[in-house]
Amino acid sequence: MNKFKNYIFDWSGTLVDDLGPVLDSTNRIFNYYGKDSFTRDEFCSEFCLPFKNFYDKFLPEVPMSELELLYTKFFNQSDENVFLLPGAKEILCECRNLGFKTYLLSSIKKQHFEAQSAELGLSDFFDFAYTEALDKRDWITMLLKDNNIAREETLFIGDMQHDIETARHAGVFSVGVLTGYNSKEMIEVSKPDLIVNDLFELLDNIVNKT
Repeated sequence: MNKFKNYIFDWSGTLVDDLGPVLDSTNRIFNYYGKDSFTRDEFCSEFCLPFKNFYDKFLPEVPMSELELLYTKFFNQSDENVFLLPGAKEILCECRNLGFKTYLLSSIKKQHFEAQSAELGLSDFFDFAYTEALDKRDWITMLLKDNNIAREETLFIGDMQHDIETARHAGVFSVGVLTGYNSKEMIEVSKPDLIVNDLFELLDNIVNKT
């Protein structure tokens, strides 16, 4: 791992567990249009990125602009909490101590990221945060160019197939972490360069191989 100097992190399911409010908000949208709610397992097996692919499957008649407004409204109203995932703060601290650059690339709403990162004490760890990246494949190339980042010195850590596909699209090392939305079986289908159970395991790789 000693060749990697740039760490790009996904947010939801990678650094934080926000499945509670995300599922709550999504179910409120579905109920609003007269659809049944998802169970936690059903949602995790069906949910995918980009968001449009998910909603095109279940609510194809509703414009994305309308869905985004409803999602923001319901998320802001949700009583469900967001939690740090194991190793999240520790790995960001270690990256900073070692002088590595850290970036965020996430589909999360900017206002939600700013509120959550402030509450959880992660606001100051990122060199730059790219939020509202609806299709991360369109954004990662911009991230690399904006920050003059060498692909061979960069890895992208995420919990979903879309994250692995994004890393491959950009030609950077991909790490699938099993703390989020996609199951191990789903992550394995995408064939990441490395799979870890949580960020503590990735941190161990960094510390022991730096």
